[in-house]
Amino acid sequence: MTSYRKPKLLPNSPNRRNPKAIEDLAVLPVFYKLEGKNAVIAGGTDAASWKAELLAASGAKVHVYATCLEPAFQGLLAGPRSASFILHQQNWSDDSFADAAIAICDASDDTEAEAFFNAAKRAGVAVNVIDNPLFCEFQFGSIVNRSPAVVSISTDGAAHNKCKDTRVALMGTNLPYYKLNKTLSFLYI
Repeated sequence: MTSYRKPKLLPNSPNRRNPKAIEDLAVLPVFYKLEGKNAVIAGGTDAASWKAELLAASGAKVHVYATCLEPAFQGLLAGPRSASFILHQQNWSDDSFADAAIAICDASDDTEAEAFFNAAKRAGVAVNVIDNPLFCEFQFGSIVNRSPAVVSISTDGAAHNKCKDTRVALMGTNLPYYKLNKTLSFLYI
């Protein structure tokens, strides 16, 4: 078992000056381990395929509930991570959430969004309805992937272009690779 060492704080970290100096956060930036856990994707759209790919890249077993798949999703299921997916050629139901850790839906309308959200909540599953913040317990930030260092950027939906610009700027730099146990928790810039 790998022992845990508390990471050293960067010289300009707010915590170095004052341990109680964390300002209010719009959202809590967390990194959720999904290795070997079940995830639900409802919908066969391109948007749903992107979320499904993220879940599979995180090690989740992705249960896809869709009666029709758009070409990008078909390609994903036939790709190198195909073993990460189980296709249920049907619409989702309350039973879809059994043993799931996370659930994501690309709903066709607010009625479906609300039904999916409520069903996931009843099952105790973290839920996100794509592009519908009223029915999201969590959101996806812009990602800079230098795994094992992963940086996620969010503006809590307030400034999408600023988030994208920050991601592009970070990706254009030669970010240093830090020796980490498993994940990079916070990066103060």
